[in-house]
Amino acid sequence: MSASRNKRKRGGGRFARLPVAVLGHVSVTTLPHAAFRVLVLLAAQFTGYNNGSLGLTAKQASAAGIGSDRTLYSSMRNLESRRLIQMTYPASRVPPRPTMWALTWLPSDDTRYTQSTRKPSNAYRTWKPEKVAA
Repeated sequence: MSASRNKRKRGGGRFARLPVAVLGHVSVTTLPHAAFRVLVLLAAQFTGYNNGSLGLTAKQASAAGIGSDRTLYSSMRNLESRRLIQMTYPASRVPPRPTMWALTWLPSDDTRYTQSTRKPSNAYRTWKPEKVAA
């Protein structure tokens, strides 16, 4: 194997899968900063086979710079209302588990919390900002 091929592999690793088509859509470009950060944190959890079982606890969000639980939960509601994420399984105290989510621009995978789908819903594409009365 050539030396240049090895160099490319060294920088590998996980990355947040946020396509340019999603990043450029009005549902993302008009997001508040905290909601965008939460979206990136959820997308960074995607491993290629776990869409539908992405969860974010208040402790994880705090470690990533999300100031409060209130900010996290309002950001999640904002992302859900814009159809960028979809709830797949509700939170539970016993066993302790956060709400599970799926990214709508990717097909859902077969996990403990979801059934696999062949096509993504792309529901975010239908979101339009509310018109403000002048």
